[in-house]
Amino acid sequence: MTVASRLSEDPDITVLLIEAGEDDRTNPEIYDIYEYSQAFDTSMNWAWPTKEGKTINGSSINGAHWTRGLNAQYDAWSTLLEDDEASVGWNWDGMFEYMKKAETFSAPNSQQAAKGAQSIASYHGTSGPVQVTYPDLMYGGPQQSAFVNTIVNLTGISHFKDLNGGTPNCVSITPLSLDWHRDDHRSSSVEAYLTPVETERTNWVTLARHIVTKIQWSNPGSVPLKASGVEYAYWTNSTTRYTAHARREVIVAAGAIQTPAILQLSGIGDSAVLGPLGITTQIDLKTLFGSQASTKVAQIQGNLSNWAASQAVRFSPFLRFFAKYVSSDIGIDLWGLLVWSRGNVEIHSTDPFTYPNIQVNYFSVPMDLDIQVAATRLARRIISSPPLSSLSTGETIPGSAVPDNSQRGTDAAWQKWIKNGFASVHHPIGTAAMMRRDLGGVVDAQLTIYDTANVRVVDASVVPLQLSAHLSSTLYGVAEKAADLIKAAQ
Repeated sequence: MTVASRLSEDPDITVLLIEAGEDDRTNPEIYDIYEYSQAFDTSMNWAWPTKEGKTINGSSINGAHWTRGLNAQYDAWSTLLEDDEASVGWNWDGMFEYMKKAETFSAPNSQQAAKGAQSIASYHGTSGPVQVTYPDLMYGGPQQSAFVNTIVNLTGISHFKDLNGGTPNCVSITPLSLDWHRDDHRSSSVEAYLTPVETERTNWVTLARHIVTKIQWSNPGSVPLKASGVEYAYWTNSTTRYTAHARREVIVAAGAIQTPAILQLSGIGDSAVLGPLGITTQIDLKTLFGSQASTKVAQIQGNLSNWAASQAVRFSPFLRFFAKYVSSDIGIDLWGLLVWSRGNVEIHSTDPFTYPNIQVNYFSVPMDLDIQVAATRLARRIISSPPLSSLSTGETIPGSAVPDNSQRGTDAAWQKWIKNGFASVHHPIGTAAMMRRDLGGVVDAQLTIYDTANVRVVDASVVPLQLSAHLSSTLYGVAEKAADLIKAAQ
């Protein structure tokens, strides 16, 4: 929506947006952030199954948290590009401005401030399409301040007014992407970028309830490969195919799961995957450190101790803790942010309605599980330490499943409990990464797929490294920047 909206600001550019979902703007399961979980496992959610038996959800259905990663994490993006691409601005300074461009931030009102909400004006935009603020129903009980003070006392981590300035290693109360002008409705991409202009922009057509089945090429077998358009179909398992012709560019924005599937169906991907399916490989992209795989793996393994020492100085946030207050219960949701385990997405059929194989490889690197064990131990200490402990009568989960002891539970007990009960928080990235081709990259700094003339990717799949944040603010920033790059190329 972001790219389509920005490009259609130019009346000489025509935009067709093919959208798999319905127009659900009037559905409370979408616009009510307190009810969003009701949409899980419905037709409004992809609910992709994984090889591990878990499910990855993909849509605008989320908790609406508006956070940003560590400034150094964005700066690292440029180091993965060619030297002559550094000036494109894929770094903290460049991304910070585009993330702010996407938002109109409303500072906490007196009621929200009394409950602990704070902000720093320079960290936020004031004229963007996405509305960001704190909810009117923001929780204000004693648990809120007790959680903050316990974290500070127990860990030494600072309490920051606002974590959106590139320094998220802190405890802070975070804003949400919601519109207080409309009774705290979710400020989704469609509400932010389409609704205000849909009756005015005759050069922008949105085709809902259809999926792209593959990209069509005008010069198959040639380099650079040029897209002539896309083939698409109705969103139910329809055998009828339609064609949309592209005069300028094809921009793929189907997300970190569906984008690599579309590319593979179009002949872009690993020839070892495409060949057995009878798909002619147009561009052979391995996406796993390219031809230098063994060399890069050896370099990573040989530098783990140096990396660990550098992180001890940088204080890069590895974990996210969220306090939960439901009825009379106090709880903590937590997950690893910077995981080592890596997975892949591969099609196994030429049928575009068949979900791809998704191999996430949860905890395939032992360090990820070690960090998760340390995090759950810390959560137990948080709830049992003052002042938060004064509001608790004792632990019920995990309780006896992980008997307490001087360690706050054995490694074995925590590992068993975690493996039996964990779930994804649905933040996949990096399946069409923006980095050098020899590192396994799929797109360059202009977000153009290698060896193509007019195909770009603009979604979470281009983000090359995990961030210490929710993805929303970052992805709006990526899309805003992409729109300017595309405009400049016309």
